[in-house]
Amino acid sequence: MSKVHIPIIEDNPADVELLRRALASAQLDCELTLLEHGAEALAFLRRLETDTDERSPDPVLDLNLPKNDGVEVLQAMRASRAFAAAPVAILSSSASARERSRIEQFGIGRYITKPADLDEFLNIGFILKELLMEREWAS
Repeated sequence: MSKVHIPIIEDNPADVELLRRALASAQLDCELTLLEHGAEALAFLRRLETDTDERSPDPVLDLNLPKNDGVEVLQAMRASRAFAAAPVAILSSSASARERSRIEQFGIGRYITKPADLDEFLNIGFILKELLMEREWAS
């Protein structure tokens, strides 16, 4: 698998660090872009709309974000050329079925509830690697 670009849209620095460790644990060769709130993520999307790269980044998105929530960001992703078909992984503290059904219409790649256990959190790296491999096989 070639090096992948993963925008991490997450406002909790501890979760970002755990996610970095999880990706390293899965030996995923990636470049990370940290976006700490929804407004920053929307600005990033606008910049990518003018980019001519043929492959869009593979975002990891928290739903509970300041400034613009994750659903607003997800709506903008699906409306953009760069992210219309990208396999977005939702990483949320909410295990609510209502929350999941609210975002199913956007065709997300995975919905992952943030686990409290460190080993389970580190396993997220392998889940994301699997999602990215599925995308490679499909293209």
